[in-house]
Amino acid sequence: MTPRHRLLPFLAAALGATPTMSRPARAADPPPSAAPSSAAEPSEDLLGTVDVNGSAEGLPPLPKMSVVPLVTTGVADSIVNLVVRHDMELSGQFDVLDDATAPPGPFTHTTPLDLGAWRGKGAEYVLRVFAEPAPNDSIRTQLVGEAFLTPTGPGSASANAASEPKPALRSVVISATTEVRAASHRLVDQLLGGLTGRPGGFASEMVYAERVGRWRRVFTVDADGFDLRGVGPTDATALSPAFGPGGQVYYALSRNYEPFGLVVGPSATPVPLPIHGSILGVAFSPDRSRAALTVMSEGRSELWSGDLTNLKALATPSLTNHPVFGPLGKMAYVAGSPVQRVYVDGKPISPSGFMASAPVFCDTPQGLLLLYTVGVGANADIIASDTTGGGIRRLTQHEGANTYAACSPDGRLVAFFSTGKRKRGEGAASREQEAGAGLFVMPIARPWLAKKISTEVGESLRWEPIAPSIGKP
Repeated sequence: MTPRHRLLPFLAAALGATPTMSRPARAADPPPSAAPSSAAEPSEDLLGTVDVNGSAEGLPPLPKMSVVPLVTTGVADSIVNLVVRHDMELSGQFDVLDDATAPPGPFTHTTPLDLGAWRGKGAEYVLRVFAEPAPNDSIRTQLVGEAFLTPTGPGSASANAASEPKPALRSVVISATTEVRAASHRLVDQLLGGLTGRPGGFASEMVYAERVGRWRRVFTVDADGFDLRGVGPTDATALSPAFGPGGQVYYALSRNYEPFGLVVGPSATPVPLPIHGSILGVAFSPDRSRAALTVMSEGRSELWSGDLTNLKALATPSLTNHPVFGPLGKMAYVAGSPVQRVYVDGKPISPSGFMASAPVFCDTPQGLLLLYTVGVGANADIIASDTTGGGIRRLTQHEGANTYAACSPDGRLVAFFSTGKRKRGEGAASREQEAGAGLFVMPIARPWLAKKISTEVGESLRWEPIAPSIGKP
C-alpha cells in the first residue's frame, strides 16, 4: 500500500491545484535553504497578447445568419429551434442575428420566405429548422434544417418572393421522440458540414471531476452545457475521468484515503491491472485501443502505456501526470520539478520557467495544435502552440484562472474552466459586468467570442463525441 504521506504532494497537483499559486514543498524537494535563489518571473512577452477583434489576424467578418423565429407546434419543435440557435451561436462560424431583426411575421413551417426582406435586415444566411412526425413512423420524429442564401445585388432588399424559395441545403435527422435534444445536435453538425465544409462537433459530451463537499465526483455534460449527470459514488474521491472503450467513463477512485484504483462506469466497477500503485492520471487513445496511466508508487510517479492487460513503463522525467493521446500515436504529459513543463513524445515544448499543466491536442482546420495552461503571475491562461512548441499563441489573458482546456471533436472550439474574472458581452457597456465562474466555450480562431455554458468549475476536462454504439445514457 502506498504510504499516505508519500501520495499527498503529488495528489495535490493531480487534484488541480492552480499552477499559478505558490507551490507547496514536497518531500522530494530540497529544503527551502537549499533551494535556488529566487529567480525572476518569466516575461509574459513570450506568450504574446490576445487580439480582441481579429483585426490583427486579418480575419474576415463572420457571415450573418438569421434563424427563422417559427411559431412552434409542439415540444420537439421548440427544442430543435432552441438547440440549433444556441449551437450556431457557440460555433463561432456565424454571427447569429437577434430575432428582433427578422422581417414581420408570423412564420410557420410553410410560410414562404421573402429572402430579399431578410437580406434587407442584414442576413446573408437564413436557417429554418422544425420538427414533424417521421414519415411512416408514428413513434419517431423528423428534424429538418433548411439553409437559404439571401440574394445580393441591386434591388435584392426589396425583392419579394413570389413562391417558396429552394433551400441551398436541406438536412434531415430521424430521432426517437425522447431523444430530440441529442438529435438536434446532430442536425447542427450536418448543417455546419454543409455550410462550412467541416461537420460540427456538438453531438458530443464532456467529462470532468468536481469537488462536492469533502469529496470529488465525476460529471458528464452535453457540449452546450445542458443535461449535467453525476457518475459514480458520492462518498469518495474521483480523479482524471476519461472516455474509454465503448464510450464508458473510466476514472481513478479512492475510498477512505486508500490508494486510487482504476474503475469504470456509474457503479465504479474495478478494472484489474497488471501494475501496482495509486492511479492518478488516465487517458485513452482516439480509437480507445490504448491506455496511458500515471501511477504513484514508493514516492515516485511512472507513466505506463499499452492495452489495459499489457502495460509497459515509459521513460519520463519526475512527477509525470495528465497524459493525453493525439493523432498518429502522439502523446503529451506534464512532468518535471520544481517547475513542470509540457512534454510531447518525450521532449519539453512549453516555455521554460512557466508552470504548465493539462495539455490537449486539437486537430483544427489550421493544423494540429497543442493547448495547455500556464501560470501567469496570480492567474493562469490557455496557450496554443504547434506540437514542437513553436507558434505560441495566447487564447486568454488577465481574466482570472483559466484551466483544463478540452478541444471539441471538430477541432474548432475549446472548452475550459474559469474562476469568474472573465467579462461578458462585446459592447463596451456590457463588458463592465463579469460573466462569473464557470465552464466556457470559445472558438480557437476567435477567442474573444468565448461564451459561458455552465456555472460548474472542475478539473481534468475532456471532450469527445458520443459513442455511436451506446448513444446518450
